[in-house]
This record gives sequence, structure tokens and C-alpha cells, in this order.
Amino acid sequence: MLKQATLIIVFSVILGLGINAVRSNGIPYVGQYRELWSGEGPIVPPGAEAGDPPFISLDVAEMEFSNSNAVFVDAREEYEFECGTIPGAINIPFDYLPEGDLGPYFDSALGGLDNNHKLITFCSGDECDLSLHLARNFQAYGYANVEIFFGGAREWEKFGLEMERRQNCGE
Repeated sequence: MLKQATLIIVFSVILGLGINAVRSNGIPYVGQYRELWSGEGPIVPPGAEAGDPPFISLDVAEMEFSNSNAVFVDAREEYEFECGTIPGAINIPFDYLPEGDLGPYFDSALGGLDNNHKLITFCSGDECDLSLHLARNFQAYGYANVEIFFGGAREWEKFGLEMERRQNCGE
């Protein structure tokens, strides 16, 4: 009986590998995974100051995205947001924040999220400091779990991660 079971398993494995080899959409025998870690750590802008929210690297941002642990907040103008953003991100354009008390505005824009929910701000990349300024505002209004992904949408896309595009803006 053991001999027959072993023979059936060996035959099944050979048959499965053979069919997989001839299929046009066969499963690769060795996984092909993206390398997200650049080895350099997070990008920190020259304008960073003590007390700013922490900066995170691409691999940490991708992990938080994959685990659905955080809300990503795009600090760019609506046009840039529509052209391509991290999937599921909320757009709060820093340049268009209303005057006065931002607390009610943030509460509305974030859908009433708890102040301890993790927020990750980002913008275009290392030439854009809107994410830093928006994160400082979140922090000033009592959001306690804010991080900054300074590599932004540009680094996200550069490493082949999915982008959400609401309109075709061309290149």
C-alpha cells in the first residue's frame, strides 16, 4: 500500500511539472520577487527638524500598505493626485488647506479617524516637502501616529508598485 501511494505521488508530481512546463502561463518554479530595499534607509529632507514625525523608507511604506495598517495621505494638488497616487490614498492638498482651525477640516477629510490611527503623508518625492508640512500640521492637531514617506509617489512607482490613476495625464 505504501509503495502504491508513493508511486501515485511521484506520478502526480511528474505530471504536474510536465503540464506546468508546457503551459503559456505556467507557474515559475522559483519566485521572482521585487527588491524594494535600496539599503539607504528613509529619505530625510534638509528641512527636517527635531520633533518632526518620523520618516519611513519605501520598504516600510510598502509593508504598511500591504498590511492595511495605515491611511496614506497625498499632500499634492488634486491634479497630481488624479494622475497617479498610491492606491486608496486620501488627497489633502497642503497648498489649499483652509485658514483657521484645521481640526474640523482634518476630521472631515479623514472620515473621523481616531487620532491614534497611523497616517502616512507623501507627495511627489524628495524634491517636494508638502508631505513634511502636512505631517507637522497633523501632529499639531493631535494626530499622534504620523509618519512621512518622503520618497513619495515617484519612488513608489519607480520600484514598480501599483499606482491608482483616475485620469490619463500622459507622461
